[in-house]
Amino acid sequence: MNDYWNDPPESPETPECCGDFMDYDEKTGACTCPTCGKHVEPEPDIEPPDDEPSDAEIAAWFAANPSPVPDRCPHGGEWGDCAHCDHASDLAYDAARERACR
Repeated sequence: MNDYWNDPPESPETPECCGDFMDYDEKTGACTCPTCGKHVEPEPDIEPPDDEPSDAEIAAWFAANPSPVPDRCPHGGEWGDCAHCDHASDLAYDAARERACR
């Protein structure tokens, strides 16, 4: 991530045009070429991104989007207490580990 707004340049350089430095207007921040009259407006400041959502916003999102996970496993037991699910989970883990080692 580029947080350049936290570390602005020490002294901004005046742009050049037609081989000369442009005239700088301190009130508006614009630059004008004394030779050809080219006018350069300053770029607007970029605001840093908003902070993370608050706990209330997160809770409201979860209230509006209920979890799709059922209360019980497919075998009718409590999650984490079913021997059938534990065995299937072990087999899937071992298979994934073997595929990763190839």
